[in-house]
Amino acid sequence: MNVVQLDRPRSDRARVVLTSRGARTLLTVAVVVAVFAGVLPRIADYGEAWALVRSLTWGESAAIAVLAVVNVLSYAPLWVAAVPGLRLWRAVLADQASTAIANTVPVGFAFGVGTTAAMYHSFGIAPAAIARAVTLTGVWNNLVKLAMPAVALGGLVLVHDTTPALTAAAALGSGLLVLAITALVLALTSRRAAAALAGAAQRIAGRALRRWGRRAPTGWVVQTEGFRQASLDLVRHRWPQLTAAALVSHTALFVLLLGCLRAVDGQGADASWLAVLAVFSVTRLVTMVPITPGALGVAELSYVAGLVAIGVDGAAAAGTVLVFRLLTWFLPIPLGALAWVLWRRGAGRVLPGAARG
Repeated sequence: MNVVQLDRPRSDRARVVLTSRGARTLLTVAVVVAVFAGVLPRIADYGEAWALVRSLTWGESAAIAVLAVVNVLSYAPLWVAAVPGLRLWRAVLADQASTAIANTVPVGFAFGVGTTAAMYHSFGIAPAAIARAVTLTGVWNNLVKLAMPAVALGGLVLVHDTTPALTAAAALGSGLLVLAITALVLALTSRRAAAALAGAAQRIAGRALRRWGRRAPTGWVVQTEGFRQASLDLVRHRWPQLTAAALVSHTALFVLLLGCLRAVDGQGADASWLAVLAVFSVTRLVTMVPITPGALGVAELSYVAGLVAIGVDGAAAAGTVLVFRLLTWFLPIPLGALAWVLWRRGAGRVLPGAARG
């Protein structure tokens, strides 16, 4: 009995240390160093990759810049579809600010959601509508992520250009997609099914949290029923807009990757777009769990390794990913900082006091 009492504080202290901000920062640094200083140099020569990037013509640079602008603006329409009455420019403002935080802060996704909620509240959006929009945009975003591997595999099978690894990833994505769509339909259309799913999820989460000494969650059944009633009408009338906006967002991101690959001249840069789509889809699956802010290090390794696997030489793959991640991970940071400053100075706000929150 005494041993248990002595060990429990130690386990609590260890858990606090492992889940602290410092530990998450150290994990991010370790991943980034391991990838950029350890793994990637063995796949590609940075000097050769930079030489390929410097050889881009003005026309190629301009085309990539246009694709980057389209990509930056592409996610906001999903929020417009999920929040009736929301103006596009306000959605862009909030999206850029939250993305900048998600790309720089450990566990930045949670802080990004908090930023989105604070900004939308200042726009005059009700808290219930904000919570519903956060959930629906996340659901539709992940549905497209799960669907893309299946689409890529189907295309590669038709042209007889697939591999066991891609087949396994696509099969996993397809299975998860079917389960996710089934759960979503049941949760929205059947009160009994929604209660059963929420109860099962609560029990699973409770077991996992108790192992870490955390309090088990409660009230998921009631919350799910509230979400079901509040969301059913919106989804019934706006699911085409939600689906189209999510597809456009992911397509814009993929087209930017493909454009960077085509512009960076190197062996294998003319790889089929279906194969590139498969690499893109698998990486999007890999980075669904945010190990580092903005998947820094993890995404670069997955993209470079995937492109090399489909026949792109290491230098071209590294150069492509260098430009692509500069435009999708780094560019949103200064843009988000600008959006934050504009919002703090009153841009879009109809509730002045919300900025202090």
